[in-house]
Order: sequence, then structure tokens, then C-alpha cells
Amino acid sequence: MKLIEYSTQWAKGEMFEGLCIAIFGILTLFCTLIIWKYGTTLNAKALVIPNLVLGLLFSAMGSFMVYSNNNRIAEFETAYQENPMEFTQLEKTRVEEFQILYPISLAISAVFFLVTLLAFVFSKSPTFHAIGIALSVFGLALIIIDYFSKERGQIYYEHIQSFL
Repeated sequence: MKLIEYSTQWAKGEMFEGLCIAIFGILTLFCTLIIWKYGTTLNAKALVIPNLVLGLLFSAMGSFMVYSNNNRIAEFETAYQENPMEFTQLEKTRVEEFQILYPISLAISAVFFLVTLLAFVFSKSPTFHAIGIALSVFGLALIIIDYFSKERGQIYYEHIQSFL
């Protein structure tokens, strides 16, 4: 298989991941609407704004991933046809650069979990609890997203190295 086929496969995987994130965001917005409409307790009311922000964030992130990776496929094909070796080298550099982000997002997730824990241990405020829940959901989503993205990135990087 040519490298361009692996590149396209990688981008389609990222598009699928983005679609899943966008759907999760839409579902979060739907659940937020239900909580807003039918939630009567202080905790339910406190969840509305953090979950609204979370749903909008996931919807925007997922939509952007689908859009940017769809455009990236066309760019890949053009760049590969012009100069396959230069394309391969540029992709190697790009993949090496985003591999650095995985430990950073893991650290961010850990901080979000710690903030959630602290909010529940040291605060009685439903608002802080709701913010903590939203942060922990976001942290968990980061871990899940990066779990699959990292694997796809490593496989893609191995294919790039085999072509060089």
C-alpha cells in the first residue's frame, strides 16, 4: 500500500473520532435540556450551565475535527502527487509534533480529576460539584480520545518510517 492510502486511512479515523465526539456533544446538550426542563433540585439546576458548556465544547471540537480532516485528505492527495518524498518527510515531522500532546492531555485530565475530588471534599456548593462533574467528564473524554488517537498515530508513524 502507498503512504497516501495510510494517510487517508488515518484522516478518516480522525474524522470518525470527531463524529463520535460531536454526537456525544449533541447528546450532552439534549440531556442538559432535559435536566433544565425537569430538574428541580439544586444539584440538577447547578448542572445546567457546566453541561451546556461541555456539550457546546464537544460539539464544536468534533465538528472541527470532521471538517479539518476532510480538508486534510484533499491536501494529502495533492501534496503526495507533487512530491511523495517531501510529503512523507512533512508527515513524519507533523506526527512527531502531535505525539508530544498525549502526555500533556493526560496531565490535564489528572488535574481535572483532582479539581473534581477537591470540589467534592472541600465544598458543599452544588455549583462547584457540577463544575467538577463537567471537568471529570471532559477529562475522561480526553483520555478516551487520546487512547484511540495515540494508537492510530503510532501505527501511522510506523508506516511513515517504513516509507523513508
